[in-house]
Amino acid sequence: MVTRRTFVKGASLAMGIAAVPGVVGCSGGTTHKEASMDMKFSELIEARRSVRKYAKAEISKDEMAKIVEEALNAPSWKNTETTRYYAAIGADAKAKIWSEALPGFNAASSENAAALVAVTFVPGESGYMGDTPADELGEMWGAYDCGLASSYFVLAAKNHGWDTLIMGIRDTAKVKAILNIPEKEILTSVIAVGKSAQPYFKNPRKPVAEVLKVV
Repeated sequence: MVTRRTFVKGASLAMGIAAVPGVVGCSGGTTHKEASMDMKFSELIEARRSVRKYAKAEISKDEMAKIVEEALNAPSWKNTETTRYYAAIGADAKAKIWSEALPGFNAASSENAAALVAVTFVPGESGYMGDTPADELGEMWGAYDCGLASSYFVLAAKNHGWDTLIMGIRDTAKVKAILNIPEKEILTSVIAVGKSAQPYFKNPRKPVAEVLKVV
């Protein structure tokens, strides 16, 4: 039987949210509405961008738990929900991750983030029929589900007014040691959560015709 649990680790901190302007300029000369609770979905997916410069801010354990609770709406293989979150919101834990577990460019890009969230998945459950992989993807289904969950997480964070950066280059062993992550879990990324200190901009996207084929 699969036990449905969510792991959110981190010391409680007093909430301290940096002021964010209501409208932020875009690179194309247009404007974009800053995130607030219950944005329209079309506004939310336009507003969520990778941020690599953060203002100092703090996030409470309760708000982090609320973001994860909303991310739990992500679909997963047979509803197994194998994604786990380990949130470093204390100054000491974040400092260790920045100095020991992230390369210099990722540490610099996430400096001042309110949280560094390690995202993992429990192997051997998603994509399996009993103990047997259901198809040729095997363990990749766990990573697939974790990616879906991470997408929901960053969108939920943005809807709460928090910006994010998904970082894939990290020292797995050191992240696990700092956050006491079980050895069997597979680390996919570390996500910075904070308040943007950079202008809003949107990188060019591929034309739909390049990525969509209708038959």
